[in-house]
Amino acid sequence: LLIRPYMIITNIINKIKMINFLKIFIILIFTSSILGCTNNQIENNVFSPDKINLKVLNSDKKSLKEYEFYIINFWASWCIPCKNEVPILNRLNTENKNLKVIGISIMDVYSESLNFIKSNNVQYRNYWDENLVSLKSLNSINSIPVTLIFNDQNEIIQRFDGELDQESYFKILEIIKK
Repeated sequence: LLIRPYMIITNIINKIKMINFLKIFIILIFTSSILGCTNNQIENNVFSPDKINLKVLNSDKKSLKEYEFYIINFWASWCIPCKNEVPILNRLNTENKNLKVIGISIMDVYSESLNFIKSNNVQYRNYWDENLVSLKSLNSINSIPVTLIFNDQNEIIQRFDGELDQESYFKILEIIKK
């Protein structure tokens, strides 16, 4: 007798999850179609995070100019692969003096982004991009997570689509040790 109400509630919860997923999917499609129709390509493959206006989630005092390389990782609190790659990004940020990791939360709620940083012990600089201004410069980002490696000239030298793993970790080390 108690199983029936449980099944009804479970069914309702699953429908709500599907609706939320569809909303996010539609936002992604809409965003990529708008950005894909504009001519916002990175000029000469150059991008500077200092030139865009983002809300700080957590930060440090060092300037990007103090690093030979930096990483920008696009993520969202609801993204499981984004959560899984935090330990790798933390390691890269703390173990390499010539590299700075920066996270940019997109398509997310500010409070959820803050909660993600706290609950996952994120130890690198992070911003919240409410209006997707960072994507207007990088219109080739259609999914998350995406990780871009930049040199000190703000040029993209490597891109990783999807979750970072041990193989990508060692590839990044290889790039920044050259």
